[in-house]
Amino acid sequence: MKAAIIETFGDVNVFRMTELPRPDPKSGELLIRIHASSVNPVDAGVRSGQILPDDTAHFPMVLGWDAAGTVEALGSETDGFAPGDRVMAISPQPGSLVGTHAQFAALPASQVVKIADAVPITTAAAVPLIGSTALAALQALDLAPGARILINNPKGAVGAIAAKIAPLLGFELAPPDALGVDGAIDVRGCQHAQKAFAAVKDGGAYVTIVPEWWKPGGVFTPARGITPVTVQNPANQDLLAPLADWLAQGDLIPEVEEILPLDQISEAHRRLETPGLTGKLVLDHAIF
Repeated sequence: MKAAIIETFGDVNVFRMTELPRPDPKSGELLIRIHASSVNPVDAGVRSGQILPDDTAHFPMVLGWDAAGTVEALGSETDGFAPGDRVMAISPQPGSLVGTHAQFAALPASQVVKIADAVPITTAAAVPLIGSTALAALQALDLAPGARILINNPKGAVGAIAAKIAPLLGFELAPPDALGVDGAIDVRGCQHAQKAFAAVKDGGAYVTIVPEWWKPGGVFTPARGITPVTVQNPANQDLLAPLADWLAQGDLIPEVEEILPLDQISEAHRRLETPGLTGKLVLDHAIF
């Protein structure tokens, strides 16, 4: 199979296209023929060596979390799926070392959901990581419908899709400079995280997806009746299924900045690291 690989950590130029053996699905896995994937900031962190896999890094390495395509083959204990099913999926990166910037990937069936025929593959490929992270963060607020919430960067990838999902859950979206909100979601870290925390009313809720800015005894500790909650890589079918439903209904449309061929992954990473990017960069695996 064709794959975009890295053989060392480094800058955007370390990628190259090559042939790799097609994986076989193990028990509980589906072999996905990937028609599109997308890039995320965490991919740049792994590529550069700033975010290291849980296990020892093995090269050549395929990066990528998001995938959309069709089921090619089934491992055992994968009831509910059949070859040819249109699906979107998320790879349990970086710990699994199984990336999605390739023609095929064997992924846990628990992290795959079917998508409607009307949903474009390139649209679905933009959703799994940012959508599941956003939905998990909104759920972690543990607030009732009608709550007024703040997202401190509603134009970034996760923030933008969180802003689209929030009304679907019945939340009122406050502007980023609001004060006295019922809850806040930090998607930026640093001083932006502290500002979002300060905007929450006493006894409110606060969630961050940038965990280095809240550690027990660190930047944030329980204060004013607010206990910070962190959300990281939460993907599973319970989160992916609502996203697939909203995509099918047309209620959720991710912001896609551009669709590039897979063999232009270096350019996608260059764009990913250029200030000002707001939408997702999707890689079309059919046009390289």
